Amino acid sequence: MNAYSRPQLVSQGQLKQADEVRRKVEQDIAFLCDRIAALEAQSRPNRPVIETYRTMLASRQSVLKWLQDGELRHQAPSARAL
Repeated sequence: MNAYSRPQLVSQGQLKQADEVRRKVEQDIAFLCDRIAALEAQSRPNRPVIETYRTMLASRQSVLKWLQDGELRHQAPSARAL
């Protein structure tokens, strides 16, 4: 079972297991970066496949930024209490 297959990822507007989802997205980003680099290093790179991976990478990076922004907003009230 991975972070995406867990039930109840979102409950009452709050993302549950956000750390697990963030780790999975970070793993996806690392995989896509490695895959793009490997494809570009080929003697005849397959441009459509590379562009597809780049689109997927941009999407994962956006999700990661969204998750990080949510973590900052979630932590901000407790930081103000100090």
